Amino acid sequence: MGLDAWLTGVQERQRIALAGLGTFQQQVEIGLRQLHTSLDEAQRRMDEREPGRALRVLESLDVEGVLGKVRVGNFSELSRRERRAVPWLWRRIEPKSMEGFLRHFPEGWPRLVRQRLRDWCLADGDSERMRDWRLLTGRCPSDSRLLRWRLPVSIEMALSPAGPKSVAARWGDRPLREVVDLMGHAGLRPAVGYSGYVVAEHLLQRCAARQDASDSLLYLLEAEAGRAWLPNASADRSVLGAPLEARVAVIVAILECRAHGRIHKDAQSRIEERLIAKDSVFGDPRLSTLTEAWSAVRSRSKQAFEAFLSALIQQDLEFFFEQAMHERDRHVFWLRYLGSIQSTTCWLAPDAYDSLLRKVRTLPSEQQAAFRRARRFSKGEVSAFCLRFDEYSVIEFSDTGNATYVYRHSDFSSKVLEPGVESANHLKRRQIAEDWLTHASGWQPRFEQALLKLGIERGSTGPKRSR
Repeated sequence: MGLDAWLTGVQERQRIALAGLGTFQQQVEIGLRQLHTSLDEAQRRMDEREPGRALRVLESLDVEGVLGKVRVGNFSELSRRERRAVPWLWRRIEPKSMEGFLRHFPEGWPRLVRQRLRDWCLADGDSERMRDWRLLTGRCPSDSRLLRWRLPVSIEMALSPAGPKSVAARWGDRPLREVVDLMGHAGLRPAVGYSGYVVAEHLLQRCAARQDASDSLLYLLEAEAGRAWLPNASADRSVLGAPLEARVAVIVAILECRAHGRIHKDAQSRIEERLIAKDSVFGDPRLSTLTEAWSAVRSRSKQAFEAFLSALIQQDLEFFFEQAMHERDRHVFWLRYLGSIQSTTCWLAPDAYDSLLRKVRTLPSEQQAAFRRARRFSKGEVSAFCLRFDEYSVIEFSDTGNATYVYRHSDFSSKVLEPGVESANHLKRRQIAEDWLTHASGWQPRFEQALLKLGIERGSTGPKRSR
């Protein structure tokens, strides 16, 4: 009995000791994770503040004087602040002069590499001067503690025109969320344009491999870091927004994924809604004159952009004529003009809007998105639909017995919309309408001729846009 009791006591003490060790291990792991998070947050703040700090330093210096010293090799005359500033001025210095500077002050290597990544731009191309810069920058020791080089390619490769594509290819088997985290650990936050090009290439490579990109797009929609590459004016101050050119690259990649069917419907409707949201810094792509950002998207991927635009307009058309007006002949007629319609606006009568609101979750995802774009009249029983063409706005009404009104844009904006629109009756201003068309028997050819006189033709492949 004494031996049994002793063994039982030993086993109990072992159990308590092991439990204590397990608790200690958990506490250590939690502490390490917290330390890692704190260090990462501190590094993020330092990375994001460095461009501003560089600007302030440069503003306080005689930049031309600094450049003069570097060009003639008077490196010993550079002050400590001036030495810090030299890598930031690499575009105004010849590679040979920078090479001499770095021989005297090798601590400038990491700063040069980081600045080169921040300044990476597709427009730089592959000129002889840029190749010389890549060769020079590539000589930086990649194991430098201050550099934190964690990209999966060499410095020289990363800085080449194909750099982001190479990085994305090496990380191609990882989800986008992980790729963004890895770039963050390497100092490439969303505020650095280079990271946006890596994100874009990651999406394009998934698209080319015929892989579903829905999870990647949902990450861009839902994560704070992901939203930095979308065109919304984010109120979140913890993550700086990406530069415009990086956002353009990501949006082009998103539209390519969409055009090739690499996104499931729910994610597609959400991304479409996000791209045309009211707080978009890109503006509305359905406007007759595109903003600079949307023009850049269109120039890089015209077919995908036009497909996106046509789909938005078609969704609005089908939503109105299926949910607010059950007139198949009018639906078919206006679909023929899909390529010429530049934008649409749907106004729903109060009862129609409220009824659809109650059952919106039962609608197809694309019609849910169209409903969210619709506006609500404050009174009346008739809904209305505006189709905007190059010079004219055409208004259809939901109930039979209502004529179609055609206005010049200037009159429609200033004399019809500006006073305020409370019901369909406010859109009926016959005295200022350019034309007034009824749906009597044989109305389709008559409508078509009247529209032709106004320069409105049937659409062809996609919406026409002026630059």
